[in-house]
Amino acid sequence: MPESIDDAVEDIFQALMSDEDDAFAADAALDAAVGGIEPVDPAPVAPRPERNRKPARKGRQPASERTDDQSDEHRYPQAHDHAEDSSYDRSDDREEGREDDRTYDQRARHSQSDDSFGDEDAHRDTFVPSEPGEVPADEAPAAPTPSRNRRKPSLSAAAANADPDAPPPLRFTLGPREDDTVFGDYELRDADTGGTFRLRLLGRSLWRCDCAGYLAQGDCEHGDELMALFTDEQDDTLEGGWPAREAEVWLVPGDERRLQWIAGNDVPAALRDQPGLDERHRRDAELSQDWLQSLVAQARAAGVPLRVDAPVWPQLAWGRDAQARVSRLEAFLADGAAAQALLKDTLSPHQWEAALFAVCAGRALVADDLGLGQRGAAIAAIRLWDHLFGASPALVIAPAAAHAAWQRDLSRWLGEGASAVTVAEAPTARHAPALLVVDGIDLMDDTRLETLRALESRTGAQLLLIAHQEPLGQPALTKWVDWLDSARRGPWARLSALPQDAGKKAVREALEAVILSRRKRELHERLPACLLTPMWLDAAGSSLPQGPLKQLRQTLERWAARPFLNSAEQQQLMEALALLPPSSRQALAAKAEAVLAVRRDWVESATPAASRLLVCSRSETLLDSLGQSPQLRRLPPHRLRAGDSAEQRAATLKAWRDAPAGVLMASDDALAAVPAGLLSQDRVAVIHADLPWQASTLDERVMQACGDDCCGVPAALLLISGSLDAGLSQAHAKGLSFPHWLDAPPTWLDAEDVQALMAVLPALLDGL
Repeated sequence: MPESIDDAVEDIFQALMSDEDDAFAADAALDAAVGGIEPVDPAPVAPRPERNRKPARKGRQPASERTDDQSDEHRYPQAHDHAEDSSYDRSDDREEGREDDRTYDQRARHSQSDDSFGDEDAHRDTFVPSEPGEVPADEAPAAPTPSRNRRKPSLSAAAANADPDAPPPLRFTLGPREDDTVFGDYELRDADTGGTFRLRLLGRSLWRCDCAGYLAQGDCEHGDELMALFTDEQDDTLEGGWPAREAEVWLVPGDERRLQWIAGNDVPAALRDQPGLDERHRRDAELSQDWLQSLVAQARAAGVPLRVDAPVWPQLAWGRDAQARVSRLEAFLADGAAAQALLKDTLSPHQWEAALFAVCAGRALVADDLGLGQRGAAIAAIRLWDHLFGASPALVIAPAAAHAAWQRDLSRWLGEGASAVTVAEAPTARHAPALLVVDGIDLMDDTRLETLRALESRTGAQLLLIAHQEPLGQPALTKWVDWLDSARRGPWARLSALPQDAGKKAVREALEAVILSRRKRELHERLPACLLTPMWLDAAGSSLPQGPLKQLRQTLERWAARPFLNSAEQQQLMEALALLPPSSRQALAAKAEAVLAVRRDWVESATPAASRLLVCSRSETLLDSLGQSPQLRRLPPHRLRAGDSAEQRAATLKAWRDAPAGVLMASDDALAAVPAGLLSQDRVAVIHADLPWQASTLDERVMQACGDDCCGVPAALLLISGSLDAGLSQAHAKGLSFPHWLDAPPTWLDAEDVQALMAVLPALLDGL
């Protein structure tokens, strides 16, 4: 109990100099002074920074000269009264004191002058806030009041070492702005990393940032960090919406890129409320070309300025160009003759499908089973890109071992146009292709893959990847799709959304826009008996023999004068025809090397198209020569002959099947002597060592060996450039049919046989 009125006033003064948390103690002291009521012990409060105070009364020491106990006694008299009570521990008061949430400047605003001491009601109204956090209306806040709708700003990493009595440093701060409105462009500075990020804010969920995270995923922390720095007034303005009569369209990055529609409050509702948008006013960028075109027209008609983000246009161009390619291809293919004339040789329907898929997609991976003719499909795609869309030159990146096959097939289908296509093992700085074809993408390591990606990015080339293995289960599939869908049009997002244990069917469906991967069994009903691959071989000294050619032309002249050939003339005709096929040692060596190459590529590769080889010819002599050649002798090949017994045939077949990548040779007569379909379970690839006069003989050989219901059997046809093979293959392409007996000529010819031969012989000679 105070001893005098002066002591009571002094106690009240000391209590009033505490912050609002001590208001209860001041009230209690006042009541005790005027009414004799014992003060109630308040909760202990931690010492506050010294303030400007009224000079101490007589008999009191200045606060700066008091001891700690004396300071506590005068500042907290009611706490001092407990000092003599053994049940009250003053040290606990100090340790358990609560730190106030307000800053010193905010607390100081509640201090009053000595003029208020005599007015008890005024004192109570001033120091007891009606609501937590309330401050006098006539005083401006020293720092922004945290918003009620946002999280607190993030603290800097330096906050751990900062002065505990000072406000903690914030991690993000704002850079200078010319515009003082809430909406618009901002600079956000990161104290921890030193980075500066530029944001554009047009609404609570309508913002974008130039940081790497936003550019990759369409979202980042900086938008929320920016809004966390706003005051309540700014936050309310933000909630009210963008007060403008204008609109914008942004491109939102992410696994699948989207368009963001932002319209100001003053935009007419008919324009502002666009259909097809989600709750954040977004829509998929893919196939939004018509929507944006309509939006531009609507904005122009309404007199509303519309700003379209620059990256929007190239994003929409992907889909628009794809639609244009489809339309142009449809118009071109409506004329079947034009499509056939595009290539120098025929192409199977399933190969055309792969080529058209690659061109329509623009960036595609073709991974059909080996043997389905992926090179032919790729070459057709190269021709389509060049002829219809001007995408030239083309660069083919392929393993060195495949270069000869590429050059051979390019010459087969493009003729002289093959010179416009470069085949290389790796790109160089000089390469600037409009179309990049990568053969064997599944054989590329990460370093080579990144090199190719850099080349494609630098040149903007169209892209065609070829895989030799089924790609859907490959570990590198995500890298390939990341490259194919670099524009994030949807395949990458659909693949990323699949669970880890998703089956191949689900993966195939997710990637059907960029990957074509077909198995032979899927095309069973559409494939021919054999998938024929002509292999043109260069052999020195294998030009057409001039003597037999001269004899044939003279015979034609006599036949034109009088349509009759005696027996001697018939013998001369048959001998001249027998000398036309290439039979030099150089041609034989080239064919032997080709057999080894087919065996290596089709049977011994990592993804073999067959398990064994069957080499066929109408001539036993040719097969004997091949078998004794230095190239094949070390295998050695196995031979089936027409006169073999059942036991000999069984022993030969067993040895062939037991040999790794075995090679079996059989003439047409030898095949005719075995049961049809004898090799149907052996998963063979067929090599035609010669070109028969009858084109149908090629299919007949395959069906005799593999059965009538076989389909898609890989087959290679060995042809010698500059020989009879060139003229004969052209005649086959034109649909000319030669007499069937030419492949097994009789000793004498009937009049009908001679007449049938002389009817097609001029066309053959014209092609030589």
